[in-house]
Amino acid sequence: MRDDAPPFQKTYPDAPGIGRHRDSGAKTITLRVLATTDLHMQLSGYDYVNDAQGKHFGLAGIAQLISDARQEAVAKGYASLLVDNGDLFQGGPLADMIAKHDVDAIHPAIAALNALHYDAIGLGNHDLDYGTDYIAALAAKLNMPVIASNLDLPSAHAIHASVLLDVDLPNSTAPQSLKVGIVSVLPEHTAIWNAYVLAGKGTVTPALPSLRRLIPSLRAQGADVVILLAHMGIRNEPTDSALSLAEHAGADALIAGHTHRRFPGDDHPKSSRVDTQNGLLVSCPAVMPGHGGSDLAILDLTLAASVDGTWQVKSHQSTLIANTALTPPCPAILRKCSDTHETLRETLAETIGQTQIALHNYFSLAMPTRTGALQAHAKASAVRQALTGLPEAKLPLIAATAAHTAGGLPGPAHYIDIPPGAVLRRHLAGLAPYTDEIWGLQVTGDEVRAWLENAACIYHHLSQDKPDQNLINPEIPPFNFDTIYGLTYLIDPTRPPGDRISRLAHNGVPVQGTQEFVLATNQFRAAGGGNFVRAQHPKVVARSTERFEDALARSVQQSTDNAWTNTKPWAFSVPAPVEAVFETAPNALSHVDGAAHLLPKQLDQTLRGFVRLRLTLGLTPG
Repeated sequence: MRDDAPPFQKTYPDAPGIGRHRDSGAKTITLRVLATTDLHMQLSGYDYVNDAQGKHFGLAGIAQLISDARQEAVAKGYASLLVDNGDLFQGGPLADMIAKHDVDAIHPAIAALNALHYDAIGLGNHDLDYGTDYIAALAAKLNMPVIASNLDLPSAHAIHASVLLDVDLPNSTAPQSLKVGIVSVLPEHTAIWNAYVLAGKGTVTPALPSLRRLIPSLRAQGADVVILLAHMGIRNEPTDSALSLAEHAGADALIAGHTHRRFPGDDHPKSSRVDTQNGLLVSCPAVMPGHGGSDLAILDLTLAASVDGTWQVKSHQSTLIANTALTPPCPAILRKCSDTHETLRETLAETIGQTQIALHNYFSLAMPTRTGALQAHAKASAVRQALTGLPEAKLPLIAATAAHTAGGLPGPAHYIDIPPGAVLRRHLAGLAPYTDEIWGLQVTGDEVRAWLENAACIYHHLSQDKPDQNLINPEIPPFNFDTIYGLTYLIDPTRPPGDRISRLAHNGVPVQGTQEFVLATNQFRAAGGGNFVRAQHPKVVARSTERFEDALARSVQQSTDNAWTNTKPWAFSVPAPVEAVFETAPNALSHVDGAAHLLPKQLDQTLRGFVRLRLTLGLTPG
């Protein structure tokens, strides 16, 4: 895909397509942009890990909101577009199962998107997790263009650099159409996160240079308005920042995403450049509609005719419409998912093994958990097999596990809770939410320490004399907290980030800076995801061919009482006892005995449904 290639053009048969509007008679027109983002294959909103309907009906619920918004647009004489901003095709057991089969027209996501008549689809980083051939096959079956402006793929791939649409204006006094250009960028860090998929098949380029070539080209070809789909969060950083692109790319409006937050609203701090009430990034109208089908974004752009015959954005309105349990799902969308849905539920009900103890992660950000030990055992076992016959097999083997499925933005239902008894395949799906391969890195003691310091940044800088301070920094997602099994160490949140790890040891002996280990992790971390890998080219010594879910199943079948289950790799250690507030799920109250050393005391419940516990962090003896 070349930057100088002509954009995909889609013309609606009913649109006269008169281009510029100097003589159309209309002084102002309104373009309504409807947007979704980060759906992660939540087509019906079903929680497959807990085998229960979720808090809304996903895209099937959004379908009703889309219909309402479109009808309102027609009644008001607005033009309207429907776009998605990426990370649609990956996420959870449904996406994993579908990706194992050939892509056809009855693919649930394809069927749903075609039925809803999306106008354009942007790509997110996770859309590449199953490979470029898979996303190209999806694009070939969709009735709307798939766009990735800063992703260079072979020309045979049906992915477009840009889109130029002729959009009809219903009920206008002077029949006309609006030419809308659309560009879409994914994070530059996708080149690192998905390096194993892109190797030899595609290249991710910096977003801003690509946009500075494509947007002027679209305007030269007659685009009246240019919409930027930026699969990036709103942050003040030089790269992978929707805020920076809003200021410098030259688009008329922007759809943000990736971080699973909402905009406008309280999810972002207000500043001189971020208007959280009116939905402005610098001077660019913007929206960010949550994740998993939580919201439909409506961005109304009022355009005024200028003397040179072009349209300029005169005003805008950014709105998020919540998708709730009361939003009726679209029966047609549910039907398109029904066969796959029932097949998946049957598969996930399969018994994998047994556990004599409860396996949960309600306290995984405050102490090591048995779920983490199980995951570490699975990764280490897979890497140990992959190291057979290699000289690195003689090095000490340790394993890193992330606090996936531990609350955060998805809410208090987003935890693992496996009761004593049968361990089902759906339980493993919760422990393995991504399709990451298991890799082994050769690392030094200094690199291990840096890894742990990066993980410990999730804690606020605690003060001895500050009551009810929050333990966790909500700006850092739970999955960015790693525990390394096979080591022991202490964490002191009263010290500044980067200086919190002490008494780092292996088999009771202090770890030396040049000491070498093999660290079992996933390819996302190994490729730099979460900024855990500091080296430009980490030394990958093993790549397991075993899927993480299969490795977990094998570990469950062997025993949940592995060598690391009863070992506490880390604990808090502070100079004097300090109290901090920790949020977790209400169901955690049934398991507080396991955290008795933290002296948990229930406080209240947040508006989002988390229970607040006061924990006491104490000096570790010895």
